Amino acid sequence: MPELTLYVEDQWVSPWVMHAMAALEEKKLPYVVEPVTLPVAGELRAELLDRAGLAKVPLLRHRDHWCTESLAISEYVAETFPAPAYARLFPANLAERARARQVMHWLRTDLFALRAERPTSGFLGEAPAPVTAPLSAEARAQADTLVRVAGQFVAPERTTLFAEWCIADVDLALALRRLVASGEPVPAHLAAYVEATWARPCMQRFLARGARA
Repeated sequence: MPELTLYVEDQWVSPWVMHAMAALEEKKLPYVVEPVTLPVAGELRAELLDRAGLAKVPLLRHRDHWCTESLAISEYVAETFPAPAYARLFPANLAERARARQVMHWLRTDLFALRAERPTSGFLGEAPAPVTAPLSAEARAQADTLVRVAGQFVAPERTTLFAEWCIADVDLALALRRLVASGEPVPAHLAAYVEATWARPCMQRFLARGARA
């Protein structure tokens, strides 16, 4: 198996690093982790700019291919190591695959106030510092939208978006975790969804690595 290297931020609080690591873990691929202090500087910055065009993490190196952006990484891993030889990351059904991508793109391009007021540093990393300050009106509206959308897509009897787990579950569960970890009200079936996703080995591997960082 060719060596893969995943460059990550050394504080272990990035949801997008978690996404990329989950993709590698679910595929059960051997890989090396390279923690990086942000902002990337010096010779490493020059190398990443030369190889990938962007000096940011997560970054996946596979042979001579260097790739940033978590969605690009999971897509690359999914297609380079396809099912059924390796575990599936994206739904086989085309409509479900589109829905998964919709959810993942939305979570990367929206909910900025909620993300700022309920940062991942409050529940990830070596020494989480939970945030309990009340949400602003803007963040509250975004939290309500998140709960509405999640409730629409995650059926009460399921602990995954679709009949089988997919990589979008990592992103949606993490977004909801921002609320759960700070004691915000979340419907019981969505709280169960978060806990079930959090218990997956791919998520626990990220948390264990963070604890050792």
